[in-house]
Amino acid sequence: MKHADSKGNPKKEKPHLRLYEWLTDSKAWTDLSTDARALYILLKQKYRGNNNGRIILSVRQACENLQIGKTTAAKAFQELEVHGFIEIVIRGSFDGRKDGRATEWRLTEHECNVTRELPTKRFMSWAPGKDLTVRAGVRSVPEGGQSVSEGGPLRSSIPKTVSQRGL
Repeated sequence: MKHADSKGNPKKEKPHLRLYEWLTDSKAWTDLSTDARALYILLKQKYRGNNNGRIILSVRQACENLQIGKTTAAKAFQELEVHGFIEIVIRGSFDGRKDGRATEWRLTEHECNVTRELPTKRFMSWAPGKDLTVRAGVRSVPEGGQSVSEGGPLRSSIPKTVSQRGL
C-alpha cells in the first residue's frame, strides 16, 4: 500500500530506471561493450514512459554525458542497433537544414508511443554471429523534401518544401 501525503494523495515514486534480470541475462546484453551498456542506460534514463520513439540523443550529447569520443559513441549506438536494443524512428541530420535535429530513438523493450507498435524485444532473438539487420537507408526526410509550414510547424498552415541538399 502506498503512503499518502498530507492531502490524502498517494505519494509518487522518485524517478528511477529499471534493468530487468531477463534483459541483463540475455545473450545480447552480455555481448555488449561497456560503452554500449552505459549508452543504453543513458537512453533509458531519457525514457519517461510516454516518449518512446521520441527519445532524442545525439552522438555529441552521448560523448559529453559518457565522457567518450565521437567514434566510440557512434560505435556504441551502432552496437545497440545491431543487437536489437534500439531502433531509429527519425534519423537526425544537419545537412542542408537550418533546424539540425538529433536522431529520435525507440527502445525495443517498450511499446512505441509514436507508432503504437508493441515491444519487439529484438535483442532476445540475437545470437553470437547473427547480427540483426539495421536499416541503412533510413532517411531523415522523404525523397521530394519535407513539407514545413512557412512560420514553423505551429504558426502557419501554408506548406513550404524544404530541399534535401547533401542527402
